[in-house]
Amino acid sequence: MSILAIENLSVILGQNKVLDNCNFELDAGEIIVVLGASGDGKSTLLKTIAGLIPKKSGFVKFQGENVPGPDEKLLPGHDRIKLIHQDFNLADFHTVEENIALRLLQYDEAYKQHRVLKLLRLTKLTKYKAFRANELSGGQKQRLAIARALADEPELVLLDEPFNQLDFPTKATIASHIRAYLKRSNIAAIMVTHNGIEAMEWADKVVLLNKGKIERVDTPDNFYNQPENLHQARFFGEINKVKIEEKKIYFRPEAYRLKKNKQFSIKLTLTFIRQENLGWYSVYHFKSGQQKIKLYSTTDISIINEIFVKRLEIND
Repeated sequence: MSILAIENLSVILGQNKVLDNCNFELDAGEIIVVLGASGDGKSTLLKTIAGLIPKKSGFVKFQGENVPGPDEKLLPGHDRIKLIHQDFNLADFHTVEENIALRLLQYDEAYKQHRVLKLLRLTKLTKYKAFRANELSGGQKQRLAIARALADEPELVLLDEPFNQLDFPTKATIASHIRAYLKRSNIAAIMVTHNGIEAMEWADKVVLLNKGKIERVDTPDNFYNQPENLHQARFFGEINKVKIEEKKIYFRPEAYRLKKNKQFSIKLTLTFIRQENLGWYSVYHFKSGQQKIKLYSTTDISIINEIFVKRLEIND
């Protein structure tokens, strides 16, 4: 069942049309990732959904009712929609524990304490609970902003690149815990990112924005395996291009086999150039004829002289 519907939404900021006739729906408990380059309108879309930016035309409907913009409501925003800002929006001189509890003033003390402790554990902030917000690092502030947004169990959470200040191990842990929590709690979410890999890890559905217009709405798997064009394909990883008998062949650096089969049937003859060790895997640079390609591997493939690739169908 749809919890949010974006209908013919356009937004103009200054003289610029930042969003142009956008349409998509979000179901209860579903996670959508809005993917796009810097300046494509991702953050503007979230703020408009939250009721913080006025619409030029169209509608944002939450549970069937229009979400008013700041030009339609004295206090902008919606009680059941929580936006996690990139500027965190914390109470700087309150402790971590108090920052979360401030979102729970209408609840009894027992429930309040239960929620605060649960969210401290979820965001790995228990040992910082007595720290004031202005004493935290950027990554800790980011985690606290997430805890505050989840405090009173909203029905829709809007996340504006929520993990961009976290180091890799913390990001991997926190992100997986937050996603699992949203799914368990049946909380719908929209996250924006410019990172296709992050989109694939998080999304039930991806909305691709391109210069303010929605180019495509689809599953991460379909975006990765069936991109409609090079613009889409490159968001989800590197692409090799070779010409065979004047025909362009695109394939991803991991999409090859050493033996031919039904899927991997296009043969390329290779000459090894060099290897880049990137820790748990390496990038191998080869030439196929006069064309340079990259292959990814966790084992040494420097001595191979042929591969079979799976063609990626791309309109170019």
